[in-house]
Amino acid sequence: HWHCWKIPESAFFARREPYLRYEMYATLFADELGGIAMVTTDLPRFADRARKGGMMTSTRRRLWRTLDWMSLQYSAGAPVQQLADVWQYALEWAEEYGRIDAAYDESPENTSGRRVPHAPLVSPSYWIVALRLVCFGLLTGNAEKMPRVMAFLDYVNAELGIHDGLLERLVAQWAPGRPIPDKATRHLPYRRLFKVFAAEPAQRPALMVDYLDNWYHHSRREPYIDQHEGSGVMFYGYWSWEAAATTVVLGIDDASYRNMSFYPKDLADFARECAAPQRQQP
Repeated sequence: HWHCWKIPESAFFARREPYLRYEMYATLFADELGGIAMVTTDLPRFADRARKGGMMTSTRRRLWRTLDWMSLQYSAGAPVQQLADVWQYALEWAEEYGRIDAAYDESPENTSGRRVPHAPLVSPSYWIVALRLVCFGLLTGNAEKMPRVMAFLDYVNAELGIHDGLLERLVAQWAPGRPIPDKATRHLPYRRLFKVFAAEPAQRPALMVDYLDNWYHHSRREPYIDQHEGSGVMFYGYWSWEAAATTVVLGIDDASYRNMSFYPKDLADFARECAAPQRQQP
């Protein structure tokens, strides 16, 4: 069914990411979806005799591919409802990877005895997994599932006392009682959003304009920077998912920045539409 979601070249003019080329999109669409399908199909067939390390690596890569594919589809102009449908699988596959990863850690295959977080918050996997899993969930009407997301992210991270100040602020309404540090595990650009959370409501739009205006420059150490250059074979689009998630969580009027570069306004609009029926309930 997901293969039917490929954007045809005749409709590619409506893409959201101007740097994305159709040849690049078509290649990534097939490669990522093929990898997702391979793991999903083969895992039940080989689980009983496969090495835990191999299963751990495969399921981790499936999760990464799924989040990349969601980014790609948004950039290509796909309906946001697609991301909402796929995110349910992303969460289930994250939890499956987590169970397999934990089993590997306790198995004889782990000869070092070293345990590693499912998604280390102090490495590039912060953006690759943690930030996108949280933001995509919040922006596709799945905020109530944040406790499950945070349980996945807590593995080993929590034991090491590692909590991210931005993620904790974003999920606090749905996962109360968690520590909310004044530190971002990946300092820039994310630390600058703390000012938005701390500001008076009337000041927040201007602060978000400044955040988006400097987002690309402050992202120079993140894994997505300059992906469009050269062959662009791993380019999925430039989007500040966290700006949209912060906007929705805090109820900020985004009229002054909704058309700025890097702001995924369609996802923010979708999240508000999902939240509207809940606000209307007595």
